[in-house]
Amino acid sequence: MITGEHAVIRSAEPDDAFALWQLYDPGVPRAFLLGPSREVMIPTIDEVREMLGRRDIVMGTFFAVEDKTGEVCGCCVLRGSKSESDYAEIVLVFGNDEHYASNLAEEVFQFILRTAFIDKKMNKLQSHCISSERAYRAFLAARGFESDGVQRDMVYTKGQYFNLESLTLFREEGLKRLKEPLHEAEASTA
Repeated sequence: MITGEHAVIRSAEPDDAFALWQLYDPGVPRAFLLGPSREVMIPTIDEVREMLGRRDIVMGTFFAVEDKTGEVCGCCVLRGSKSESDYAEIVLVFGNDEHYASNLAEEVFQFILRTAFIDKKMNKLQSHCISSERAYRAFLAARGFESDGVQRDMVYTKGQYFNLESLTLFREEGLKRLKEPLHEAEASTA
């Protein structure tokens, strides 16, 4: 568990299924909802709980984000962050877009930077945004992510097409943006 001034970041657990399932809002298309075929996937609560129970997949890569009141308000994920890879896809999702402009989001981003570039020695981070994810895209761009390009009308959901953009942050730029690391809390405080 990582405790910051504004956020608590911890491995997601099956008990987080309902809170995390709420991020899968079909009315709010997001890139992290896309399956391998680039179609929006909306799992059931039980499917989210089952996924969170697979420790071999989730452990060390899927984190619940709590605000200081203890409410799960989002998640962050490092997809494909295996030791033989030198890059990973990141996902940073909040239930409320206003969180992207908060200190809480900055603390989570610092955690992602430290985990990817210091702990796992990655070379780059990549993220994806659907054209409707303006707050998330602005958050990434303000932190040095640069566009790799836009796939026009890539996603069709809710009766309309959305563009899908890829953004990348390389290690050198990411390390420049790394601030004081967050503190690891005792496991007994979980």
